[in-house]
Amino acid sequence: MVFLALLTQPSYAQQFPETDRQKAEEMRERAKEARKKADREATDEEYKAMIEQTPKASKKVDPWGGLRGATGK
Repeated sequence: MVFLALLTQPSYAQQFPETDRQKAEEMRERAKEARKKADREATDEEYKAMIEQTPKASKKVDPWGGLRGATGK
């Protein structure tokens, strides 16, 4: 019976709670992900605002139109 208890010790030792260092690392990782998400959202907002400010082209522009003759394309 004692021998069986000694065999289970290594697996039990791996189940200790996280240390303060591991918790701090996890918190830093979460903060980093939150900053990335906020940056992505801000970039998306700026892009949408820029697109809304850009005037819509109502007529297609042909930059070579003056060089071509009236006969065409």
